[in-house]
Amino acid sequence: MKKVKPIEISQYQFITLIFGSQVGIGVLSLPSDLAKISGTDSWIAILAGWILAVIASVMIIQVMKKHPEETLYDLIPRYFGKVMGKAINICIAFYFYFAFFTSFFASVSIMQLELLPKTPDYALVILFAVPVYLILRHHAGVLARYSQATFGMFLWLLALYVIPLKDAVWLHLLPVIKEGWMPVLNSMKTTTLSYLGFETAFIFYPFLKNKSAAVKGVIIGNTLTMLLYLIVTIVCIVSFSPKGILTIGLPTLKIVKVVEFRFLERFEIIFLVMYLFLLSKVWMFNLYCGLVGSSHVLGKADHRPHLVVCLVCLIALSLFYSPEFDEIDRFKSIWSHMGTYFAFALPLFLLVFTRSMDRLRKES
Repeated sequence: MKKVKPIEISQYQFITLIFGSQVGIGVLSLPSDLAKISGTDSWIAILAGWILAVIASVMIIQVMKKHPEETLYDLIPRYFGKVMGKAINICIAFYFYFAFFTSFFASVSIMQLELLPKTPDYALVILFAVPVYLILRHHAGVLARYSQATFGMFLWLLALYVIPLKDAVWLHLLPVIKEGWMPVLNSMKTTTLSYLGFETAFIFYPFLKNKSAAVKGVIIGNTLTMLLYLIVTIVCIVSFSPKGILTIGLPTLKIVKVVEFRFLERFEIIFLVMYLFLLSKVWMFNLYCGLVGSSHVLGKADHRPHLVVCLVCLIALSLFYSPEFDEIDRFKSIWSHMGTYFAFALPLFLLVFTRSMDRLRKES
């Protein structure tokens, strides 16, 4: 089934889509999660994870270049046949739906904990479901414009984290590689979840107007994500002691609470409200990719009925199920393991497979 392209996406919008798909729940706990494994050398794991994410992203573009007007859901049946292709597409769609479910309920839990502790889960789910429906009932062009419109909050976050540096203790970063390279390599597993999102290029690439700039786009998108993670992690390390950061569950949020202005109290509330826009892009982009997949599997061009069913089921689920933080952490771990195969291993497999098939055709 050929994808109907309602609108083209500019390179700038493509970059913001990649960036918006990555920056979400992981950044809040990333500094402490990495510090528990690699200590003050955790910033090195962020750089290493960025390299892997860039390589995987470039491989995705190379796979998609052969059939530039088709999404991954179109390519899979082309290479593996109708029956096996449909089975694989179901797995891919499930991955995106699971990513949406995990990031959505993680965001609900964080907002409930920090902002609205007495508000029931279902109320927040209904509140968040409304804008999700209003945006996702359209196609990728609307998502691209939403991503572009909210991209400025990234610059706002970077500027915010410069403020605590006036009291920073830079000696906390020394010595470098104090315990060898193994802790750094082990902590790269944790960075996997934070970089997940670039795999949405499988779905958004066909909409890109200037496809020759796709490689540049995914590199810039991943680099912006890396810069945010790197700055946030370094600021947390030099602001908290190496042992203190281990005891803080959400250091990225904790450090905002110490930022004070004479004309403003509880600045972290404004931070969370603005940060919610970044979180929403992770839900929406993953849900859109899942909707495209389930619609493709059922042979439907319109994904809106699937969107309605998904949101109704989500609201109904929230009436009797409220995942605790340990359950969400378990979901995030599962998502990370699934992403390792889908975002990193699958592009490599598809690239080798397609190149081998092309070589065999030429020889025959």
